[in-house]
Amino acid sequence: MGRVFLLAAVWLTWAVSAAAQPAGTPDPEELLLARTLQRIETALLSSDKAAWLSLISTNADAGAAGEFFDAAVPRGVTRVVVHERDRQPLDGALPGDGHRLIVEVFIESGPRGQLATWRLDLRRPTGATADSVDGEPPWKIVAHDRLQQVDVLHRLALNRERMFQARNFVLRSVDFELRLSTGSVFVADTAEGVTALVLLGDGLMSFQPTPKAERGQVRLFAGDDKVEGRFDAAFVRINPFDFEESMAGGGLSAAPADGRLLTRAREIFDEEVSRSFSLDLSDMSRDTWSILPQPGDLLAEVHTRRWRTLTYVRAGAEAEDVTFFNRERKKNIAIYASPQKLASRGAFYDEDDLTEFDILDHEIDVEVHPDREWLIGTSRIRLRVKSFVLAALNLKLAENMTVSSVTSKELGRLLFLKVRHQNSIVVNLPSTLARDYELTLTIRYQGRLERQAIDSESIQLERSRDPDAPVVLAEPNWLLSNRSTWYPQSPVTDYATSTLRVAVPAEFHVAASGMPASSEPELLPSGPGEPPRRLFTFRTGHPVRYLGAVVSRMTRVDAATVALDIVPPPPPPPPKSVTLAELMAPPKPPPVGGRNTVELATLGNRRQEGRARDALATAADILRFYASLMGDAPYPAFSLAMLESDLPGGHSPAYFAVLNNPLPTTPFVWRNDPATFNDFPEFILAHEVAHQWWGQAVGWKNYHEQWISEGFAQYFATLYAREKRGDAVYRSALRNLRRWSMEHSDQGPISLGYRLGHIKSEGRVFRAVVYNKGAAVLHMLRRLIGDDAFMNGLRAFYAEHRYKKAGTDDLRRSMEAASGRSLERYFDRWVLDAELPRVRISTTIKPGAVEVAYEQLGEVFDLPVTITLQYVDGTSEDVVVALTDASGTAVLPARGPSAAWM
Repeated sequence: MGRVFLLAAVWLTWAVSAAAQPAGTPDPEELLLARTLQRIETALLSSDKAAWLSLISTNADAGAAGEFFDAAVPRGVTRVVVHERDRQPLDGALPGDGHRLIVEVFIESGPRGQLATWRLDLRRPTGATADSVDGEPPWKIVAHDRLQQVDVLHRLALNRERMFQARNFVLRSVDFELRLSTGSVFVADTAEGVTALVLLGDGLMSFQPTPKAERGQVRLFAGDDKVEGRFDAAFVRINPFDFEESMAGGGLSAAPADGRLLTRAREIFDEEVSRSFSLDLSDMSRDTWSILPQPGDLLAEVHTRRWRTLTYVRAGAEAEDVTFFNRERKKNIAIYASPQKLASRGAFYDEDDLTEFDILDHEIDVEVHPDREWLIGTSRIRLRVKSFVLAALNLKLAENMTVSSVTSKELGRLLFLKVRHQNSIVVNLPSTLARDYELTLTIRYQGRLERQAIDSESIQLERSRDPDAPVVLAEPNWLLSNRSTWYPQSPVTDYATSTLRVAVPAEFHVAASGMPASSEPELLPSGPGEPPRRLFTFRTGHPVRYLGAVVSRMTRVDAATVALDIVPPPPPPPPKSVTLAELMAPPKPPPVGGRNTVELATLGNRRQEGRARDALATAADILRFYASLMGDAPYPAFSLAMLESDLPGGHSPAYFAVLNNPLPTTPFVWRNDPATFNDFPEFILAHEVAHQWWGQAVGWKNYHEQWISEGFAQYFATLYAREKRGDAVYRSALRNLRRWSMEHSDQGPISLGYRLGHIKSEGRVFRAVVYNKGAAVLHMLRRLIGDDAFMNGLRAFYAEHRYKKAGTDDLRRSMEAASGRSLERYFDRWVLDAELPRVRISTTIKPGAVEVAYEQLGEVFDLPVTITLQYVDGTSEDVVVALTDASGTAVLPARGPSAAWM
């Protein structure tokens, strides 16, 4: 939410890293520096400019120091905290005679606060000694600068003297209304006006989303197209200007404060105020500090009688600015763009367009301690500014990770914030950066190692075994990937090159994104009593969407160089003159079809080594098959880790894949699930390998386009089923896709992505629609436009978007170019809508032909239908009839007496 998001954070202070310093006898020099900072605090607290100037060196500009003080100190200071954050030797000073300090300064003025970062250069006066603790301080300020400042913080509290009586008071936002028929309203004031409200009484909440797909999700949640329910309390955050507009609508009148109601209102306020638009300044202040919502933004926490607390958010800076969710159950009910947002950005959007910078390269060093489940990391990020000006960087990092420092090669030590209740940090910059500026950050962090489960691609489970039967525990593994946010990264997936170094205990092995630097890891030196450790190094010369790694007790089982069946690309055109812009442009990826081999390796837990050995040939066969289809292999290496689990599943970051192999003692069975193909045991492996092309080399622009990863991988696995097992298995797989698609299509369109099945926690709905219906849509498109046009369009789509993100609109353009026909209605019906076609078909046998008449009973779809002509001699012929109109007739030539059926 722009600046709102920037400030809705938890302050991470220098005291976090200082706590790690060994205890001991206080250093006199440290005491003197601390006393100097204490005197600065005292001068600021008392607004005593003379005391401040007494700290200024006689060689410094006293006038400038006075102006600095006047600008930094607001009126009515009530509390000051000055914390040292960083210290460096002062240039030009003898050792121990000068320091450059970076300090955090927090100043309270009653209910308002400001937070600043200062740079102070301190030098010991000539003749001063460490004993000069009385009288004149031993340190003088020779230079000062205010690097950053946030001065719009508010310590909110309900106004005890101000209460309103409500009579049909209404608060409205996009598709949302709160109506308090009778009751009381308490407010929290700022100098700018009212920004928080607590509503008590008899109220009605109504939320009715405009988009058809969102109404369908609301129907799953509430049983109706809108959520309407009574409430007895609500907490609202609003911009003061918007509150004044709502007051103009009437419904509120001043009334004497009721103590009993005030107590109830304060309970609700205290419970809700820290959840949004708020800061926790750690040891700078124990109070909750808040910022103002932007004009037009609104948050409402509504305590309903039926659904408990429901949350509505309007955040104008987001690509989808309307959100309605159940915070307690962590369920998103509706997320969409308002009409105003659609008018400004269009129907489709790319999440990359919302970012202010582009990460070019990651260099990450991590130590993984499985015994303690702890991770220690240092991340170096090279990035380029995309926005016209940039004042702060938003980065993702797991909430459980503690950041000790953020530094920049170009800008030095940087101030950073940790976003509360989110996997995010905000790095403030000392000055705004211009577009195309390149910056290198170094971030040091550590925290609990959270394992990422492969639940997005697991399957529906049923318990089958005797609960008292002995169970063999699976060998544990630690998967670090896109959902564990284990390294600092862009708020959205971002293609970049990388170097990843992972240190683990010697008995562990690592598979990760990137080409291994060597077949054997480096043995690290260890101190007395320390266990031996090994270092695994991986490099990605080709851009990847995100980095992944898996750590487990496993061995490298087998390896091979896979020769690919790729037709060489045509020779490049003759060289032309090169412009300066072309010389300055970043290097382009290698051309499609420029690689003829892939280095393949398999790894496995001890009990999975046999499976890993057997999987080598199959994985090589799949790689060759996909490369022949697309004319390219996106990455030069691929590792397959065969691990243990109670249930099957897989996950495939760039350069490697993890396959879970159930143990014989697993207490679960999985029969009735969209991901189950009983007659094709290689299906999961084929699906995961396909992700190297679809999901990794070609990414998706936003979650609505997730089918470009999962649907494509599912379809390619189906194509491999025909290659490996023949037409019978291929047709069985297609029937499986069609059956699950039809059964769950009413749960929402493909474009809802991960949200399908989310409300009711039904993972099979997501797999049935995004995986299987997505694959079925590709198969129907192939039959509609023909094999040649489909494959040409698919190769063109891949070539244009390799190492980029793509969307349904991009795929449509590629297929339209290849087929020479409009496909807008096809993708609108099959991807953006949840309806299925309703068709009446009849056939008439005529001499030498079969006449097929059809009528579409609802919306008109572009639908290929297979008509089978069965001849009296026992042979048959399949003919595809494209239904593209509301009704029509097709005449199919027959080579003899026949019957026809679909």
